[in-house]
Amino acid sequence: MRTPAQGAASRGIRVATVFAACALALTPWAAQAQTETKAQAETPWKVALPLSEAASSDFMDVDARSRTDAWAVGRKTDDSFSVAPLAKHWDGKRWTDVRLAATGGRPAQFEAVAASGPDDVWAAGTYTDVEIPSASSAKLPDRLADRLVSRLPDSPADRSRGGAARPATASPIVLQHWDGTRWKRVQRPAPAEGWIRFVGELTSVGRDSVWLTTMDWNPVTGAYSGQLEHWNGRTWRRTALPPAPDGSPVQPWDITGTGPDDVWVTAEADADGTARPLLYHFDGRRWTVRTIPVPDEYDAGWVANHVVTTKRGTVHVFGKTNDPGAPGGLLATRWDGRTWRPLPAPDLEEVNASGTDGSGAVWVAGWPVGGSHAVLSRWDGASWTEEGLPEEISTTVGSSLLGIDGVPGTRAVLAAGNVACESTTGACGLVVSRKIG
Repeated sequence: MRTPAQGAASRGIRVATVFAACALALTPWAAQAQTETKAQAETPWKVALPLSEAASSDFMDVDARSRTDAWAVGRKTDDSFSVAPLAKHWDGKRWTDVRLAATGGRPAQFEAVAASGPDDVWAAGTYTDVEIPSASSAKLPDRLADRLVSRLPDSPADRSRGGAARPATASPIVLQHWDGTRWKRVQRPAPAEGWIRFVGELTSVGRDSVWLTTMDWNPVTGAYSGQLEHWNGRTWRRTALPPAPDGSPVQPWDITGTGPDDVWVTAEADADGTARPLLYHFDGRRWTVRTIPVPDEYDAGWVANHVVTTKRGTVHVFGKTNDPGAPGGLLATRWDGRTWRPLPAPDLEEVNASGTDGSGAVWVAGWPVGGSHAVLSRWDGASWTEEGLPEEISTTVGSSLLGIDGVPGTRAVLAAGNVACESTTGACGLVVSRKIG
């Protein structure tokens, strides 16, 4: 999740941190937002959850199983800047806060949610109290900064970007499960001492088939390694992806699928400092791998960090250059089960969220070049159609969208993120809907 205030300086960062700098840029952001509003056509999107400046919040993901069953997750921050995970549920009439399992007294946030039904929902995130001793010699790889540094707790992220201090102690991810009655805490092992574990993506393709990607990073050495984990209905187990075609290890990124025997994972292999995007497929028994074609050659390579499926055997892949100096380089392509077909890239600086609806349309969200507000673009198989946020959002300082999910069997879509407001942190959780209610 990205914040409006941070956008101009860090367009490549997918997940937002704090909104504290928002007030510093209020006037220019507001002027730009007013300009955008004049040019914006009427949008079919509506604010689904009333904005509340009384409580600082950020939504980082959304999952919709039906018109009467959806979840939005993220974090809430009180006046003392203490952070706690947040989960709201839609029952077809209203959004309500749902009490979460205890986090052992530690501040935390949710960054991903995935459900197979009303009594089977998973949420994953990060503890936000990692200790930060001074470590001026720590290394922050460009790839980590581009993708995952913003999933550090706020103060570690800020200090890491400044180069003055780095986290040092190990911390596991936060994982909880909803059984239809209550949320329960699921214990997960911590990484090795001195490493930090991030949540990547979380996807459910069935009650007995839930997939999770995580990454471990050592801030002192700059080393990092990724993991793919699978829930089989009884336990979580780490699953090893086969090596890349050249034999090199891989880092898993995004996950999608239509069922336990049709799971897709994007990954990257690093050869001499050049990132090469890969697509893995699991048919229920074994993995196969394909190299994802890229539009151009860059020394730093490409990262395919979003993948969605519209039907069995077909996926759409989105990504970007792994070069901070070329933030506008986008990757968009489709695998139809036999061959790759390049797609025109959406008119965005970066794809920050992706999803599909029941009609087979593909949705992406991100910031347009130079824009302060997120927009949504729909691919209908032939062209992109861009849609803006409702007027009450487009007249604020800025906004971000970080999660999209369509209601199965319908054209209804939900999207979640944040919008600048007058709360303690300058952030209000945002949920917008299309053709719901």
